[in-house]
Amino acid sequence: MVALHRSSLSLIALAALLMISPSLAQTTAPSSPGLVPLQARPKVRIAVLNFDFSNIGLTGAVYSFTDSAGPSKAVSTLLTNLLVKDGTYVVVERSRIDAVLAEQNLGQAGRIEPTTAAQVGRILGVDAVVIGSVTEFGLEQKKGGVNILGFGSQKETQIARVQLAARIVSTTTGEILSVAEAKGEATQVDESISVGGYGSTAQGSNASDRLLSTAAQQALEEVKTKFVAEADKLAALPPVVPLIETLVAHVAGPEITFNKGGTDGLRPGMILQVERVSGEIRDPATGKVLTRKTTPLGRVQLVQVQPNFSVGKVLRGQGFKVGDVAKAVQ
Repeated sequence: MVALHRSSLSLIALAALLMISPSLAQTTAPSSPGLVPLQARPKVRIAVLNFDFSNIGLTGAVYSFTDSAGPSKAVSTLLTNLLVKDGTYVVVERSRIDAVLAEQNLGQAGRIEPTTAAQVGRILGVDAVVIGSVTEFGLEQKKGGVNILGFGSQKETQIARVQLAARIVSTTTGEILSVAEAKGEATQVDESISVGGYGSTAQGSNASDRLLSTAAQQALEEVKTKFVAEADKLAALPPVVPLIETLVAHVAGPEITFNKGGTDGLRPGMILQVERVSGEIRDPATGKVLTRKTTPLGRVQLVQVQPNFSVGKVLRGQGFKVGDVAKAVQ
C-alpha cells in the first residue's frame, strides 16, 4: 500500500508539472517537418553611414578634426565608436560600409535618402541604418583687452558649437523609426600679457580641433543615448534578408558549408536557395556581367553561423557541389 501510495503521488506531481509547463514536452520538437528550431535572435545589427554636411556656419579654416572628407565622416566615426563601446547593437565596420558605398557609386553622393539607405543596409545585412546631418559646425572667436602705457592684456574666447540631426531607418521597409536632435558646445578662454605691443597666446589649430571634438562628443552622447533607448523597438522588427550571395565551400552529405557568415548578415535559421550557374551574359563593351542563367538545386537551412562561414542542413534537393551559389530567401 505504501508503494502504491507513493506511485500515485508521483503521477499526480508529474501531471501537475505538465499542466503548469505544457511547453516542456515540446521544447525539442521542430515547428515544421525538416526545419531546425530557431535560436534566440541575436543583437540587432546596425550601420552608421556618413552624415551629410548641410551647415554654412563653419568659420575659419577646416580643422584637422574634420579630416579631408569634412566633419561628416569624423562625426559618423565618433558615433560608430560610441555605439560599439556601449555594446547594445552589433555595429558594422566602417571599411565595409565604405566598400559598399563605393560599389553603389554613393561614396561622394552627399545626402542619402531613407530609401537608398535601406537598400545599402540590405546589402550590408543589417536591420537598421543610421543617417543624419551636421546642421551646425562652427567656431566663434571673441577678442578683448586693455592697454595702458604699452602694458596690456588680451583675452581671446573661442566657442565651438556642433548641432546634429540623426535618424534610424528600417532596412526592411525604409521607414524612419527614430529621430534624434542634439547640440554640443565647448568654450576656451586664453589670456596674454603684452609689453610694448609684443605678446603671445597659446591659440592654434590644435586648440580649435579639441574644442570642436569636445562639442561633437557632447552632441553624439545625446544621440547615442536616444538610439540605445530604441533597442527594444528595433529588436521587434522582422529580421532582414541580406542581399548577398554566398558560395558552397564544402559538402558532407546533408551538411553544407558556405563561405559567408554573420559578418555578412547571415543568421541561424535562415533559409538559402542554392543554384548552379550554367551561363553568364556579359556586356561586350565593359565585360560586366549583365545576367546569369541558373538552375535551382534546393534549399538549405542554416544551423551554425560563424563570422566568416556558416553551416546548414539540406531541407530539400540534392547534387550540391562546391562553387554553387546560394542566396537568402527567408
